[in-house]
Amino acid sequence: MSATLTIPQHFPVEFQTNWEHLLQQKPSKLASCVTRVEVNGEKKSFNQLGEKRMRRITGRLTKTEYEEPNTQKRWLSRVPYDVTDIFDEWDQDFLGQIVLPTSETVQAHHFAYNRASDEVIIDAALGTAYTGEDGVDPVPLPLDRIVPVDYVHAGSSVNSGLTIPKLIEIKSLFGKANVDDGEEIFFVHTQQQLDDLLMTTQATSSDYAAVKALVDGTINRFLGMTFIRTELLPLDADSDIRTCFAFVRRGIKFNDSGRQVHMDIRPDLRHALQIRTKALLGAVRMEEGLVAAVLCDESPASTGGE
Repeated sequence: MSATLTIPQHFPVEFQTNWEHLLQQKPSKLASCVTRVEVNGEKKSFNQLGEKRMRRITGRLTKTEYEEPNTQKRWLSRVPYDVTDIFDEWDQDFLGQIVLPTSETVQAHHFAYNRASDEVIIDAALGTAYTGEDGVDPVPLPLDRIVPVDYVHAGSSVNSGLTIPKLIEIKSLFGKANVDDGEEIFFVHTQQQLDDLLMTTQATSSDYAAVKALVDGTINRFLGMTFIRTELLPLDADSDIRTCFAFVRRGIKFNDSGRQVHMDIRPDLRHALQIRTKALLGAVRMEEGLVAAVLCDESPASTGGE
């Protein structure tokens, strides 16, 4: 056999000696936008005082009238989370020139912790809050704080993705709830909702330039709201309806015990190396008027697909 035909069999194959992270959300998108609080114990209650109204005095020396204060409680409960990886005691030897991914594993745990923080905040915004003296009375997000999937400003209702009228309506909900002027409103969405806006404004709206800048990342504000993209928002797999939401900072309280990393040798597993990251996380929606949701259809017919 010719030498020129056998030489390629001996060409070396080079292997990268380090590790790279696959695509994933790495930083937390929401933890910096909520109110952080300290909690000592399993849960913490927050005291709330309701609206008061002055009475008109209609005569001289009339009897003083009073009413009991309208007080409520909201409860924040913390839940433990962790993520663990284990490397056999011989992994380092069998990998040869490839380094054991200990530092990359710790970093991957950090990314998981960041996403867990966002998921806890999302669950608090859209899920059930608890009130009452003992924190057992459920308070779901009411329907009048949810812009329906078929919302239109005028005409026949039809399921749609994110539209300008839906954004105007969700912004209006905060004004009607007497949210203080100047409070920053954060709008949480996925990439699909940006695509929806771009398609609906491209040929018909003067907002196209602003939406294009939003999609390009040149700006992050539109209609007076700060836009935050994350792909962690809940999607109903049966209906292809995504739940997006808006909130103000004081509308969600969030507790984070801090990320703790343990790197231990496990004698019970033949001295394997265990890397474990843990945290206590909790959040609560403080008041329904400080949060609003919008349902967006992501089915192909609604988003312009085939």
